[in-house]
Amino acid sequence: MNARTFLLTPLVLFALLVVSLSGCERVNQVIQPDAPTIPTEATLKIGVIQPSNTFTGFSQGAETARAQINEKGGVLGMQVVFISRNNQPVASEPPTPEASISAAQELIDTENVFALLGPIYSTNAVEVGPIAQQAQRLMLPGSSGANVPAAGDHVFLITVPNPFQGKVMASFAMNPDELGAKTAATIIEDGDVYTTDLVQAFEDAFQKIGGKIVYSGAYPVGDATFTTLLTEIHETAPDVIFCPGFQPEVPLLINAARQLGITATFLGGSAWDDRERFLSILDDNTVLDGSYYPTNFSVATQDADVQEFVQAYNGLFGSPPDGIAASGYDAMRLLALAIETAGSLDHKAVRDAFAGGSGYKGATTISHYDENRHPVKSLAIQTIQNGQVEHYKVVEP
Repeated sequence: MNARTFLLTPLVLFALLVVSLSGCERVNQVIQPDAPTIPTEATLKIGVIQPSNTFTGFSQGAETARAQINEKGGVLGMQVVFISRNNQPVASEPPTPEASISAAQELIDTENVFALLGPIYSTNAVEVGPIAQQAQRLMLPGSSGANVPAAGDHVFLITVPNPFQGKVMASFAMNPDELGAKTAATIIEDGDVYTTDLVQAFEDAFQKIGGKIVYSGAYPVGDATFTTLLTEIHETAPDVIFCPGFQPEVPLLINAARQLGITATFLGGSAWDDRERFLSILDDNTVLDGSYYPTNFSVATQDADVQEFVQAYNGLFGSPPDGIAASGYDAMRLLALAIETAGSLDHKAVRDAFAGGSGYKGATTISHYDENRHPVKSLAIQTIQNGQVEHYKVVEP
């Protein structure tokens, strides 16, 4: 693996020097005297909670990292094995908290996985977090909900958290050199933790810097007309509409808004970066032109670590990665680095190594983790032009 930039503590460095001739088992004995010995042919079992029909880039990004790690000898000499569970019982509907809870319990109790990658939706991750915490399993979700890590000190976000997303998009909307907006309407998806959290962050930031929220509304999952909602928004004539939800609803909503004569600029959230599916809903995606959304990753970044990820992902899956794929990739790499830094499979030692890491570079760059277990990292703003996603700019934390 390139860029092992999660920093080793002086104690670990000393231990590694002392036992450099003795192999992984001797490292375990010096760094964690009570940690279990790792068998010579052991595998490292990692649980993956992945919806079957949405945001599938998450597990594919993680698989890209797993392949690279195993090719270079694994983690502490162990080959990484994924055990996956689907938390989307109905392919045409969102993954459910119930299926996510069941998946997590089976992965931990039956499969005895070392850690969990996922879930992706914040609505599911807030339910799985307490399960992982109680079992003292590191959980690295694909979600950005600010409260997801509140479950406890074994839960860390990988992607850009909602408070920073909301602040950046509010500033972008009001910047006179960008959109110059003074008024905004906001839309959440009923019952969804992610959109509720992100809209609140946007509204707080927008109003704090002098903007006015002229309308706040919601749509239910599965809505395809949005007639009442959009009619009410049209009457308030906002400069921008912040609608950070998912496909298929959001593309359909924007299309319906344009047909109604709404000309406001649409702004989204990182959920829009399920790019292939988001752009598969409409026959003509040019109706989405002029919209903007944030993501923690851009294929346009000409950094060597980013391009290594892009090329490896392309090689495995035949298409460029999106933001959620970057989160899956970084989650697996960060987990591997933390285990190697701890030098054992002691859960507390690995958790401490993860929390204390800094200067990580992979698909994205993470400066460090804050007290809320949110990553401090840059945000890329994407735009849609000619029916295609284009990189627009990068905003540093």
